[in-house]
Amino acid sequence: MIMQQSTPDLTPGIVFELMIGPIRHAVLENALKMNMADILSDNQDPKAIAKALNVETDETNLIYFLDAMTAMGFARKKDGTYSNTDFAESYMRKDSPTYLGGLVENLTRMQHRNLNRIPELIRQGPPEIEQQDRLEKEALWKKSVYHLASYHKAGMADCVANLVSSLPEFSTMQCMLDLGCGPGIMCMTIVQRHPFLKGVLCDLPAVMEVARKEIAGYKLQSRVTTIDGDYNEVDFGTGYDLIWASHTLYYARDLEALLKRAHEALNPGGVFISFHEGLTCEHTQPTGVILSRLSLALEGQDVSFEQGEIASHLLNVGFSSIEVQTQELPMGPMELIIARKRK
Repeated sequence: MIMQQSTPDLTPGIVFELMIGPIRHAVLENALKMNMADILSDNQDPKAIAKALNVETDETNLIYFLDAMTAMGFARKKDGTYSNTDFAESYMRKDSPTYLGGLVENLTRMQHRNLNRIPELIRQGPPEIEQQDRLEKEALWKKSVYHLASYHKAGMADCVANLVSSLPEFSTMQCMLDLGCGPGIMCMTIVQRHPFLKGVLCDLPAVMEVARKEIAGYKLQSRVTTIDGDYNEVDFGTGYDLIWASHTLYYARDLEALLKRAHEALNPGGVFISFHEGLTCEHTQPTGVILSRLSLALEGQDVSFEQGEIASHLLNVGFSSIEVQTQELPMGPMELIIARKRK
């Protein structure tokens, strides 16, 4: 059972920390927009950095900005010159496989686009949503999946593979399905932990274009195959020992019907794993999840699950046992549900 979080015990001092939140975001966002990590990899002196920016530059203000980057841990400063930190080298350089600039840009649009009109939306209700911002639209996910791949490579996939490989059934598994797989990095990382496990990726056709490129990059064409289509409609097959579903069940048109199909697709003794949030305290916790999805919720796109919601459906469709764990992610605690089919 996941423990519910209590309301934070705040002091007046928290106001000062909250006030610099937008400043932190502005420094990160603009450092990425100006490709500062790429520039600092070859230029350390402020005059050289200014020249590399290829625009008219006020050197004094440039130094103020570089000092702010240093204060946040994105740069080092020594004797008036600047260089990248390990963080900037890994996550802020465009040529890094774990570059997170695209993810920051995408999440900024999703999480911030309604913050300047909260009173208006409270008065008038959800606005008309532009087509490219609708969560169910394939075009949105084709654009987003590239950024997700970098995030998964930055450590998330290894975290997932550690969880799955610790299952007592893992050593005997032969085939897994990643349902709503995105770029497929999680599945491929799990497959790499096993000598003969094969993987099947299932997602929308535009998303699978990206996944197939990743499969080739990982050189796993002989062990990982793909199914293109909406998992609500497509036949995703049978004979699986593991079905993994991470941050994807929001788009089930009939969640219980989808989970019933997943149950039927598993071999006897097979395992279904769900990895989603579980909101508690009357939809007010975890803080990170609630705040990061406020903008979406205000425009009528609240997709979050309550604690225990997915588990109750899994029991209804016939799984013989349900195990629930809490896993901490950067955005807050997530509900990991391990459901087992009767042998």
